[in-house]
This record gives sequence, C-alpha cells and structure tokens, in this order.
Amino acid sequence: MIDIVTRALSLVAIVGIGLGIKRLGWATKDDFRLLSKLVLGVTLPCALFTSFNDYHLDYALLGLVLLALVINITQQLIGYLLARRKSRQEQAFAVLNSGSYNIGAFATPYLGGFMGPHAMIYSTLFDFGTAFASAGVAYGWALGLVRDRNRRLLPELAVALVRSPVFVAYLALLTMLVLRWRLPDPVITFTATVGAANPFLAMLMIGVGLELKLQRSKYVAAARMLAIRYGFAIVAAVLCWYLLPFPLEARLVVVMILFAPIASMMPIFTARAGADVELSTLMNSISIVIGIVMMPTLYLVLNPAQ
Repeated sequence: MIDIVTRALSLVAIVGIGLGIKRLGWATKDDFRLLSKLVLGVTLPCALFTSFNDYHLDYALLGLVLLALVINITQQLIGYLLARRKSRQEQAFAVLNSGSYNIGAFATPYLGGFMGPHAMIYSTLFDFGTAFASAGVAYGWALGLVRDRNRRLLPELAVALVRSPVFVAYLALLTMLVLRWRLPDPVITFTATVGAANPFLAMLMIGVGLELKLQRSKYVAAARMLAIRYGFAIVAAVLCWYLLPFPLEARLVVVMILFAPIASMMPIFTARAGADVELSTLMNSISIVIGIVMMPTLYLVLNPAQ
C-alpha cells in the first residue's frame, strides 16, 4: 500500500513541478507543445517498443481494440443525440468532446508507473481503438457536420493519421505482435534508455499545460458535459469490471482509462470544426485534474494485490 501511494504521489509531484516551473517563469504554457512532441513522438514510442518486444500477444486481448471503438463511438453518439436540436457547430463540439481519452501522454505513463509493462500493453491496445474512433470517426463526423458535404474528407483524415507518430507506432507494434517479430537487443537498449524518461516528461508536460482559469459563462456548459461523460464512465466501468472476459489486470486498466482525461488533440479538432475552443480547453483541463485524482484512487480500491 505504501509503495503504491508513494508512486502515485511521485507522479502527482512531477505534475506539481511542471506547474511550479511555469509559475517561476522557467517554462510557459507554450512549452507544452514542445514537450508533447517529445513525449508523443520520441519517449512514448520508445517505451512502447521496449514493453512490447518480448510480449506474446493473446489474440483474445485484441478485443480491447474493439471495446475501445464501441465505448468511444457510443459516447460520440450520446453527445450528438443530446445536441441534435442545436447548431451544427454545437453538434460537432458534442461529438468531439463527449468521448476520447488521453491515453498515450497521460494514462499509459500513469499505468506503467503503477502496474508495469503489461499495463502499458493493455492501454496501448485500448488506445489503438480510441485513436481510430477519435482521430477517425469523431473527426470525420464533426467535419461532415460543419463543412461542405461535397468536400472529400477521407484523404484529410488519412494524412492526419499518417502524420501522427503515436498512431504509426501503434500500427507498427500491432503488426509486430501479430507477426511475432521482435527488435534486436541493441535497438531495445536504446529504446529502453529513451523510454525511461517517458513518465517524467509526460507528467511534467501535464503540469506545464495545466490551465484552470474558469469562466462563469463556460462553467455550466462544461459541468453539464463532464457530468454526462463521468456518468457514462461509472456505468461503463461497472459493466467492464464485472462482465469483460479479460484478466483482472486488463479489466483494471480499462476501468482506470474510463476516468482518464479527454484527449489533448480534441481542442485542435474543435478549432478545425469552428466550434468553441475555449470550452473544449476548459473541459480538457478539468478532466486532467479528475484523472489525476480518480486513476490512482481506483487502483488503490480495486487492486487486490496492493
């Protein structure tokens, strides 16, 4: 128990360091972009390749990819139905910001710190489905709502996915797992060294980027949408915990991910859809704080080996 609490507090303390260096002027919120590029493009892929290299895939666990697709698309559908009588921009906003999870830069470092490499594998499989649902289905759906119906969106979506280093890394990892390929030891020595920096950089990035400047005009809307999000998370978590035919560790990972923050790319997609970026950013920031509290709490409550 003490070890788990210590690890949780260590990760939170790194977030505090990020907030602290921003307050001291050593970093600004604009540095979040650089840190996110380092995490998503360098340290996280290296950590994932290291974790996956000696892992033999249980093909039944590919169901985590499908589960992520179902969960994310269900949330998008709920958001759309609740906003169906509103403007196209508001419908697009609801589709984009109702689902999605910040797994690569937030949940995976947390889970890796708590539970080790296998947890990162489970979260990566879930993230693969989330990436398709968020960067594919939600993005295309939102743009289809607000743009010319005759415009071709598939090429734009394909380019966005190909340019995402994490998505490409996930695709490569899934291919390696299915074909049972592994990287040579010298390469793994390099990736292990670089990947070891991922938990620190990811938590530092969250601290640097964390903003909680609440505006009264946005508070009610943010509270309403987040209440729907976490109401869904509670129901889905109970169903997943008791009904999924996966190992306990995999079910615990899924339950924790359901309380992870909204994906950091959603404010960007919201801007491209011409929707309310300020509200999206506000919801994102609040969801980070909720994730920081809820994920270690769920681990302490549900993990029988603590």
